[in-house]
Amino acid sequence: MRILQVCPFYVPHPGGVESHVRRLSAELVREGHEVTVLTSRYDPQLPASEIVDGVRVVRVPVRGVLLNTPIDPRIGQVMRTLSADIIHLHYPPPLTAYYAVRALRPGHPPVVLTYHCDLYLPGPWGRLVTSTYERVMLPRVLRATDRIIVHTKSYGQTSTMLRNRSIDVVPSLVDVERYRAPAHVEELREELGLAGRRVLVFTGRLVPHKGFDTGIRALSLLPRDVSMLVIGSGPNLAPLVSLSRRLGVSGRVRFLTQVGDSELPRYLALGDVFVYPSQNRLEGFGLAIAEAMAAGLPVVIADMPGVREVIEEGREGLLAQPMIPEDFVRQIQRLLDDRDLARRMGEAGRLRAQERYAVATITRQIVALYESVRNAPPRSAN
Repeated sequence: MRILQVCPFYVPHPGGVESHVRRLSAELVREGHEVTVLTSRYDPQLPASEIVDGVRVVRVPVRGVLLNTPIDPRIGQVMRTLSADIIHLHYPPPLTAYYAVRALRPGHPPVVLTYHCDLYLPGPWGRLVTSTYERVMLPRVLRATDRIIVHTKSYGQTSTMLRNRSIDVVPSLVDVERYRAPAHVEELREELGLAGRRVLVFTGRLVPHKGFDTGIRALSLLPRDVSMLVIGSGPNLAPLVSLSRRLGVSGRVRFLTQVGDSELPRYLALGDVFVYPSQNRLEGFGLAIAEAMAAGLPVVIADMPGVREVIEEGREGLLAQPMIPEDFVRQIQRLLDDRDLARRMGEAGRLRAQERYAVATITRQIVALYESVRNAPPRSAN
């Protein structure tokens, strides 16, 4: 099958959507499919075309990047030059999918859309931009789509843009084998000064919607033998560092901004509990949660649509009220105080990741959906 993945950003750009598309595309190639990723050339230093993980990557010049959204109107023009049996769009950021469907012509291949999350921009101006796009442009994308994928049922059911639409639930995917028994963990523990300490771990981009100020505030309320690893970088780094100083916990937090993807399993293995305090609808699944589960960590996550469905509460982890540090403290302390409970939840999480989120498992579901939509009557873009 010739599969065209159309996504706003791709590696080396960091992010959950990018990781999802990369792992899915590489696995599709391993299964014998021909995959092309069409994306933005958000950095002019990137090559216009290259092979990554056996996947052909074609990058389209942009007019700029605004609000973390590539402005890439040529995406549709280039898309029409690429042969495909399936077009698989990924949203958001918003404009790439819109430019793609605007270029569809009668007889085009079936179109699948993975709706990773709702669009969200803070503040009155951000809400105006969001509502304008969702009212004027997104409906055209949804009408042109043969099948809509969401990562969790709860997220699809609570999205105003997907209300009354048929959706397919396919989780995001994790390379679970990467997280089995990483080497040299004790050496790393000594290097980071964590010997004898209980360790919380967070991984992800340091952006406001991750809510990690709640994590820092929770740490300040926990016993002094509890430390925290914050693995990731982003525009919220400086405010989080400043907050940790104001709360007197800077000596208990390690901000690790240069941990590569290949090293992540070693750092996760240092943790006793994984903490994920996401606070708005920019989080449709929480790939980092599934990765922590694959590493055998019990998790404490915000009780939000999408992310809460990654676990079965009380089995692989615990839920806490979003933006309430005291509730995170209660759930974290419960796991720190009951090592047997934490161990059981960690083992259950590893099993759930293997059974539900492994790359091969999810890829089989995606291929079955592709085959189903190819056998359905064709549709035209409106």
